[in-house]
Amino acid sequence: MAPTAHQARIAKTKALSTGKQPKARVVRYLKKQESQLVEGPRNVLLLKGIRCSDHMSSVLKDLRSIKAPNAKLLSKNNVIVPFEDTSSIEFLMTKNDSSLFALASHNKKRPNNLIIGRTFDRQVLDMVELGLSKYKSLHEYSGAPKKRIGSKPM
Repeated sequence: MAPTAHQARIAKTKALSTGKQPKARVVRYLKKQESQLVEGPRNVLLLKGIRCSDHMSSVLKDLRSIKAPNAKLLSKNNVIVPFEDTSSIEFLMTKNDSSLFALASHNKKRPNNLIIGRTFDRQVLDMVELGLSKYKSLHEYSGAPKKRIGSKPM
């Protein structure tokens, strides 16, 4: 289990101030969190809002299939309103180690609503709200071959 952000900060300040070396687990975690020359793919967290229609659920499933090994779809509906309070999204992003998110919801005022956002340093950087009107699912494209996990585009 990785140390929390607070434990990592304490270990870093101890190493700088007292000269003592932090524990090996903390050192590995800090090395993993350092900036890298070549970063790996970004993970995506796909969420359902307070109410989510079947149409929007299929959108999230299609996004998961496109981003296959680097996407996590949470099945339960979440009481999250991202433009009012971002703390719950930031918590879920940290817990699931993701840097991108998509939240699908449906209500009378904003039908078929998709909020896409990204984070930096465990804080929400920006968000975009989209309304989907004419969505065609991946299953409706019968002639196209299926995507294989780990395959690269041509």
